Amino acid sequence: MAAQHPAELAGPRGAASPYFLIWLLAALLRGVHLWELRDTPVFSMLLGDARSYDTWAREIAAGHWLGAGVFYQTPLYPYFLGILYALTGRDLLVVRLVQLVLGATSCVLLARAGEAFFGRRVGIVAGLLLAIYPTAIFFDGLIQKPVLDLFFFTLLLFLLGRLSEAPRPWRWLPVGFALGFLMLTRENALVLVACVAVWLVAHVRQAGWRRQASAAALLVAGLAAVLLPVALRNQRIGGEFHLTTTQFGATFYVGNNPKADGTYAPLRWGRGSAAYERVDATELAEAALGRTLTPGQVSAYWAGQALAYIRSQPGHWLRLMLRKWLLVWNVVELGDTVDEYTYAEWSYLLKGLEHVLHFGILAPLAAFGVCLTWRDWRRLWLLYLMLASYAASVALFIVFSRYRFLLVPLLLLFGSAGLLGGWNLLAQRRAPPRLWVAAGAALAAALIVNWTLVPKDGVRAITHTNIGIFLAKEERKPEDAVVHFQKALTLNPRFVEAHGNLGAVLVMQGRADEALAHLTEALRLKPDYVEAHYNIGVVLGQRGRDDEAIAHFGEVLRLRPTHADAHSNLGIALARQGRLPEATPHFREAARLRPDWPEGRYNLGLALFLGGEFADAASEFAHVLRLQPENPLAHQKLGESLVRLGRCQEATAQFEEALRLRPGWPEPVDQLGRTSVACAPGG
Repeated sequence: MAAQHPAELAGPRGAASPYFLIWLLAALLRGVHLWELRDTPVFSMLLGDARSYDTWAREIAAGHWLGAGVFYQTPLYPYFLGILYALTGRDLLVVRLVQLVLGATSCVLLARAGEAFFGRRVGIVAGLLLAIYPTAIFFDGLIQKPVLDLFFFTLLLFLLGRLSEAPRPWRWLPVGFALGFLMLTRENALVLVACVAVWLVAHVRQAGWRRQASAAALLVAGLAAVLLPVALRNQRIGGEFHLTTTQFGATFYVGNNPKADGTYAPLRWGRGSAAYERVDATELAEAALGRTLTPGQVSAYWAGQALAYIRSQPGHWLRLMLRKWLLVWNVVELGDTVDEYTYAEWSYLLKGLEHVLHFGILAPLAAFGVCLTWRDWRRLWLLYLMLASYAASVALFIVFSRYRFLLVPLLLLFGSAGLLGGWNLLAQRRAPPRLWVAAGAALAAALIVNWTLVPKDGVRAITHTNIGIFLAKEERKPEDAVVHFQKALTLNPRFVEAHGNLGAVLVMQGRADEALAHLTEALRLKPDYVEAHYNIGVVLGQRGRDDEAIAHFGEVLRLRPTHADAHSNLGIALARQGRLPEATPHFREAARLRPDWPEGRYNLGLALFLGGEFADAASEFAHVLRLQPENPLAHQKLGESLVRLGRCQEATAQFEEALRLRPGWPEPVDQLGRTSVACAPGG
C-alpha cells in the first residue's frame, strides 16, 4: 500500500521541474565554491586521507587494479578516483566537477525520498536545504569520500521511499546494491543493513513467507554482488576473507581507550597521517604479542584491547560515551585534516551560508519535526531507527564531521517536515498542544547542540598546521609554512604540534633563537615530544653546547630507540667531545636503521677511520659512493683509507676522482703527492 501523508504536509503532484531547479541550484553553488578556491593554496593541496587516496588511485590508473594485501581503508573512493584518472588523466578539477554532479544529484534524490515519506512539498524543501547546506558544499569540493557517502545514502533513501509507496519485490535488489556500495565507502553503514533488514520483515510480513523470503533473497543478492568480489579479492591477495577492510579493531581502540576523548588520536602521537595507520597498528600489536600477525589478527588484538578497557573501567567508558554522544550532536563540525571554517576564509559562499544554515540550526529544527510528525511513527519508524542507529555507530568509534555526515539527510527530512507542518499549524486559529511540545523539544535541543564542547578556533588551528606541514615538506616553501603555523598559534596558543613544527621550520631557516622559544614551549606542553627534543638537540649542537645536545638526543632515543637521525647526531656530539668509543656504536646503529642513508654511512666511515679501523672505513665510504657516486668527500676519505691499507693505486684513482669533481681542492693534491712518495719503491 502506498504511504499516506498528513494533510498538512502533502502537496499537489505536478511537473518535475522543481527537481531540475534543485539540481541547478546545487550545481551552481558548488561551482561558485570551486571558483572561489581556484587560486588558493588548498585547491591543489592533498592532505591526510586525500593524499593516500590519490596515491592509491594513481596505482590503479597505472594498471594495478587488484593492489596488494587485504584492504585497510575502504576502497570505493580510490577506485572512483582511479577510474577517472585512467579516463581523463590526473586532473583534480575534473574530479571536483564530477563530484559536483554527484552532489547536485544527491539533492534531487533526497527531494524524491522526502516526497515518498512526507509529501512533495517536504521533499522539495529538503532538497533545497541540502543544496545550500554549507557542509555538503564543502565536502563535495574535497578530494575525499563524503561525496560518495552522500550519494549512495540519498540513493538508498530514494529506493526505500519507492518501496514504501509500492512494495514490489524486485525493488529490494537495488536497495542491496546501494547498501553494498555504501559499506565500501563508510563501514559503519553496516548498522543501516540491520535497520533495512528489520524493516523488510515488518514491511512485507502480511504478504506471506514466500514474499518475505523473495525480498530477503533479493536484498542479500544485491549486497553480495557488491561485497563478495571484494571479499574474494581480499582472500586471494591477502590470504584472509574480509567483506571490506581490516581497520575495525584499531579504529575501535582509538575511540575506546583510557586516553580517548572522542576525536581521533593516532596510536603513536604525532603520526596521524593515513600513511602510518596500518604500519603503526601492525608494529605495535606485533611488539606486544612478540610474533608476526596477519591483518585480521592485528584487528582482533586492538579490538581485544578496547574491550579490556571497557570491562576494566566501565564508569570511565560510559562517561566517554556520553561525551562522544554529545559530540555527535554538537554544532561544531570537527575536521580531522581540514575543516570548513578554514576553507570559509577563502570562500565567501561558505562563510555566508554558515550564517544561514548549520548543524546548530538543523538539529533543533529536526527535533521539532520529529515531535510534530510523531503521530505518523508507524510510517516513519524506519527513519527514526536509521537516525538513532547511525548516530550510535558514530559515537561508538570516533567523532568527525565527515563521519556523522550521513545524519544530515535524515535531519533535513524531519526539519523540512517541521518547517511546513509548523507553518500550517500556526495558520490555524488555535495551535494544538503538540506544536508547543515540539517547540519545547526544539529549544532543549538547541541549548544542548549549541553548547560549545570544542572551540572552532581549535579546529581551524589543526587545519592551518596541516597546511604549514605540507608547504614546508612537500612544496619547500618555509616562509609560507611559517605564516600558517603562526596563524594556528594565534587561534590556539597551546597547540603543541604548531609550536613543534614552527620550531622545526625555523631551525631550517637558521632562526635559532625563535626556534628554541617554540620548541621549548612545545616541550613544556608535552615533555615526551620526540621531534621537539631532536630539534632542540640540533640547535644546541650547532651552537657548540654539546652536553645539552647529548641530553636531548639521549631523551629522543629513550622515547624512540629507532630514531636514526638522533643516533647519528648523538654520535657527532660525542665525537666532538673526544668520546669516539661511545660515538661509534651510535653511528653503527644509524647505518643499520637506514642502510641507504649516505650521510649516516659517511659519519660511520669517518668514525671508523679515526678509530683506526681502516678496512671497515673503506667499506663504508665505498657504500656511500654506491649511493652518491659524485661525492668528492667520500672519494677523498676512501682514498685515505686505501692508503692506510697499502692499496696505493686504488687510492690514487680516488684522489683523482675527488679532484675531478672539485678542481683545485688542495687536500686531494696533497694526498696524491704523499701517495706517490709512499707507493714509490722503497717508500
